[in-house]
Amino acid sequence: MIKRVILFVVGLFIMSLGVGFSIVSTLGTTPVTSVAYSLALITNIDIGITTFLSNFALLLLQVVILRSRFEKKRLLQLINCVLFGYFMNVAVYIVSFVPFDGSILMKIIFLLISAFCIAFGIFTYVPAHIAPLPGEGCVQSIAMVTNWRFSTIKIGFDVLMLILSLILCGLFYTDLFASINIGTFVIALLIGFTLRQISNVYTRITGKKPNLVTKP
Repeated sequence: MIKRVILFVVGLFIMSLGVGFSIVSTLGTTPVTSVAYSLALITNIDIGITTFLSNFALLLLQVVILRSRFEKKRLLQLINCVLFGYFMNVAVYIVSFVPFDGSILMKIIFLLISAFCIAFGIFTYVPAHIAPLPGEGCVQSIAMVTNWRFSTIKIGFDVLMLILSLILCGLFYTDLFASINIGTFVIALLIGFTLRQISNVYTRITGKKPNLVTKP
């Protein structure tokens, strides 16, 4: 159990570093964190606080979706809300010390680092099977109620987050594409590809296949 907790915490921290690199790159952050980043830009509140608030809202949404089917163990996602929010502030602080000259080359490098960190973070924290991030928990909840495919709902959920981010920035911020840019779509593709490569390397080294299927 201790090993699982360590993997869980380390994985979340690595993921937060990935999001931090995507934010500094200015090429756009991930779909799920785009709402939190939009709120941070609009309100000037720390990204850690807006990350916590947006994730907590997604946890409450699960209660609405599942109603009587909402299990108490899903409240473990509160741990994610707190940890990931805190790690986001730490990650942005750490990344701020990494040399960045604003050139296209550096933006691309930061985006690639972001994709790797997020993919490696997923590879590390998911097999611990402690609790999914609230965004993923929402997708699971909708899948349970509708019996639709998880992957289909995930795509629709990410698109909804992007639309919401655009609306927020369009109405309350000076730049419509402040949180979403070409990098948002590139990183979405790179994460899946990178995660597959990491899993393949792990399998070749250990002879075992990682269990990356999250439990509800």
